Amino acid sequence: MKPWREVAVPHADVLKGTFQQAEFAADITAVHTGQAPPVYQDAAPFFERTYITEGMRLLLTQVAQRLSGRGGEPVVQLQTAFGGGKTHTMLAVLHLATRKVPLSDLPGIPSLVEKAGLMDVPQARVAVIDGIARAPGQPWKHGRLEVRTLWGELAWQLGRSDGFALVKEADANGTSPGKEVLRDLLAANAPCVVLMGFAHLSSRKLD
Repeated sequence: MKPWREVAVPHADVLKGTFQQAEFAADITAVHTGQAPPVYQDAAPFFERTYITEGMRLLLTQVAQRLSGRGGEPVVQLQTAFGGGKTHTMLAVLHLATRKVPLSDLPGIPSLVEKAGLMDVPQARVAVIDGIARAPGQPWKHGRLEVRTLWGELAWQLGRSDGFALVKEADANGTSPGKEVLRDLLAANAPCVVLMGFAHLSSRKLD
């Protein structure tokens, strides 16, 4: 019988002793803002080091189909115990939607897309709403613009100034802009993905 190290060869950083536990602390906001380590920041190395579980495969298939206009659930809620992989799964969705490399460069993705009956997956605009990144009442700042609500931040991330203009009044009043406005926002910026993460709940909205 072969030693386990020959059957399942550890990554180079483990073999060299340079592995850091902090690499397990995935931060979707850091990835979205371009401040994460390369293993999380870049799509190719992320998928190279990611084992696509059955649950992740099913979700990514739904995302691929939805973005391609071939069905797929518009809203999916992820519910797992702490450490169950919600953030990692949302990162996989983010990288699939925003990749800057061909699908063929993402390990495990070409076969997934083929099994879904697709030739390609359109790139999409992605908004990341981290429910615990800011204290209650703490605004987001984009240059001179101060955004006060989650709706306002969602609109800004998807459509920048044009998107925010749709919800500007509601953001100033701290109220919901209403479903018609949100429908217009999503339609104007389709295809898009909205990833929302909170302490005990993670979900994503596709349109």
